[in-house]
Amino acid sequence: MSDTEKVTLVKNAIHDPNDARHFMRVKSVDKTVTATIDGKEIAKSNKVLKVQEVGFDLYDPVYYFPKDDVQMDALHRTEKSTHCPLKGDTEYFDVNFSGTQLENVAWHYSQPLDRSKMLKEHIAFDQSQVQIIEHTDV
Repeated sequence: MSDTEKVTLVKNAIHDPNDARHFMRVKSVDKTVTATIDGKEIAKSNKVLKVQEVGFDLYDPVYYFPKDDVQMDALHRTEKSTHCPLKGDTEYFDVNFSGTQLENVAWHYSQPLDRSKMLKEHIAFDQSQVQIIEHTDV
């Protein structure tokens, strides 16, 4: 067991090398997940990654959809970018979809850090503006 695992007591987590209190877990979702805007589906996949992160707070999970399962023609790159010490630098997108326009509502890591390379080619959505649903298989 490494020193950071002893500090966080979380197995299989990705840790910030500069702060052991900042970590995340990435898990595959074993259900179909959809992202909708005003009731219209912009993404649907059964290959979604769910990221649960702890930093200054316990953050709500974020769902990352494979780009192939997102209507990418509705996303338009913006100038906004942020940095996460766990994941790398983001690129943000405005969404123009079925008559609805939302600013900086989606993002991805085009060049994620090595420890987060599984997020490459995935898109996440701001869940305060896009509804994400994990569907129960029946």
